[in-house]
This record gives sequence, structure tokens and C-alpha cells, in this order.
Amino acid sequence: MSTLSRRDLCQTLPLLALLHPLSAAAQTPQTVSEPPATADCTTLAACQAIPTEPGHSSQPGITGHEILHGLIPGITHIEVHETKLDPGKAPHPPHRHPHAEVMLLRQGSLEFVSDAPPVTITAGGTIYCAPNQLHGIHNNGATQAVYFVVEIGRQQACTK
Repeated sequence: MSTLSRRDLCQTLPLLALLHPLSAAAQTPQTVSEPPATADCTTLAACQAIPTEPGHSSQPGITGHEILHGLIPGITHIEVHETKLDPGKAPHPPHRHPHAEVMLLRQGSLEFVSDAPPVTITAGGTIYCAPNQLHGIHNNGATQAVYFVVEIGRQQACTK
């Protein structure tokens, strides 16, 4: 991954959004359908600028704010949020879920745990979590870690 530039990654993100529906369609004979939109779910049908919103804290040392949350028409659900994680903190224990995630580390250091040996990434590094695979992170550095999470293909309806 060290040869992948940020520009390359940004150009790749739309393709990653297609991975989940395509792999699900290849594995099952039935048609893959989008989760139903709710009053709290935005249909992302037009380009838009998104201002920064104030963050919220779920527990001491962890602050996050939602950036983007909605349905890409004809493709899938996508959600983007930012998290600020103090040294020694983890947002939650290692876990699995049916959607894919990409994490982009803006500053600090994170240890990524999975079924493979732990790996430390630093600012500018990227983590990809495939659907249904064990993964978790914690801040193993001496300063606050700031990272963005892009969730792709969540199968539940949008809620805010």
C-alpha cells in the first residue's frame, strides 16, 4: 500500500462503493436491493459541499462527527465520519460486520488488529476492512489520532 498516493485512493473510493453489491450479486441468485430510504436518510443524487459540523463525544477521549450518510442511487449505502481518539483509547473492541470500511489516518498512530499480526500505521496510512472480517484499532501513539471512516454497503436503513 505504500505506493498508493492519496490521489490514487480518492480516485479508487467510488469503485470500492461498487464492491459490496457486486460481490453480493455474484454470491446469491436473487437481486441485490438497496435498503429502504427513510425520512432520516439522504439520497445522494447530486454533488454537494458539506460543511464541518460540531463533534460529539460518546465517551471520554473519543470525539466523532458524521460527514456524509446516505444512499447512492442504484449503488449502495455510504457513510463517512471522522473520529478523534486520545492515546491509549479504542472506539470499540475488535468486531465484524457485513459492510466494508476504509479508514484514512489523518494524524497520529493507530494499531490495526485483525486475524493477521497487528500493524501500526501513521498519518497518511490507510486501512481496508473487508466485509465479515475481524478488525479493530486503538491509538498506540503518544498524541491524538484523527481518522476518517468510509462505510460502504451497510444493509440497514439510514438513521441519524
